[in-house]
Amino acid sequence: MKAVHFGAGNIGRGFIGYLLSKSEYDITFVDISDFLVDNINEYGKYKVITLSDSKSEEEIDNVKAVSLNDTEKLEKIILEADLITTSIGANNLKSTGELLNKLLMKRFKICGDKLLDIIACENALFATNILKESILEEATQEFKDYLDKSVGFPNSTVDRIVPNVKIKKESPIDVAVEDFYEWDIEKNNVKINNNIVGAAYVDNLEPYLERKLFLLNGAHAATAYIGYIKGYKFIHEAIKDEFIRNIAIGFHKEAIQALSKKHNLDIKLLNEYSQKLIKRFENFYLQDELFRVGRDPMRKLSSNDRLITPLKLCYKLDMKYDNILYGVAAGFLFNYSGDEKAEKIQNSILSEGIHTTICNITGLEENNVLVNMIEDKYKELSNL
Repeated sequence: MKAVHFGAGNIGRGFIGYLLSKSEYDITFVDISDFLVDNINEYGKYKVITLSDSKSEEEIDNVKAVSLNDTEKLEKIILEADLITTSIGANNLKSTGELLNKLLMKRFKICGDKLLDIIACENALFATNILKESILEEATQEFKDYLDKSVGFPNSTVDRIVPNVKIKKESPIDVAVEDFYEWDIEKNNVKINNNIVGAAYVDNLEPYLERKLFLLNGAHAATAYIGYIKGYKFIHEAIKDEFIRNIAIGFHKEAIQALSKKHNLDIKLLNEYSQKLIKRFENFYLQDELFRVGRDPMRKLSSNDRLITPLKLCYKLDMKYDNILYGVAAGFLFNYSGDEKAEKIQNSILSEGIHTTICNITGLEENNVLVNMIEDKYKELSNL
């Protein structure tokens, strides 16, 4: 089986590529970075270094890479692929879908009904749907019929922390990861790739998506943003701070109540998942920088992402959300100068004011009571 993975970064190599290699796929990475493409092709292998109480290493071999700009090679690998996956960031799904539209049209004409699955592995709700919608833009009915018959578009949720930790590496493409991982895939939308080692195939993906988005991504971002305000550098440092730890745990408690009510999930199991996450945040060996976790606050504070989605759900269900509010408000104080999106938010606050900026970034209506509540928390956190 042949897999094409868009995105040769740390998640691509250390998580998706890692599991596909264990499943004996022939893997070709696609990336815009000449550095990554050249090094993958030069070495043909890399090590995945697992960081926990003890360090372990596994070698991933027989890997190749193609530049995103190499149209001829791209066409060839898409024609031969049995599986296409992505870890490119949710913001890049639309442009990737536009590219895949052209490549899949050629595949349709040459390969006919050869089966294929496409899975977007991103920190976003129903990311594969977003990718599929882009592929379908201006599609003919014949092309739509082909996709329905021959191409599976299962959504998935992915969970593995892959930090930019500074460790000794034998090659520049070796990658360090935490020991935990989870990849849940929508079973009923898979055409042929139903035996990926380490992946779980589930009937109803939404509870898994929201559990991960709220409890891992949401609380992780809140920890990073408040940790940044208080002058910490790493997640494992921030989570030891009593104020931050209480907010992260409180964030979990609030989100768990909402998730349990919405999806009829077992609160005991959700609490066990929460405890595992806090331990993961405490992992000293990851050396996970707050800047990495908090980067691109415009996306992380947007209407359908990790902070605003649980907030709106708790509000809708008339449940507590005080700790989630802290996480949201702290995102507007993430003024890291090395992050272009963070700078845009700060410039908006200076020119438009915090109230208007909250509305513009989160998508909340100006008269929504949550806007005033976020503003109040913003002022409180400004004095830390």
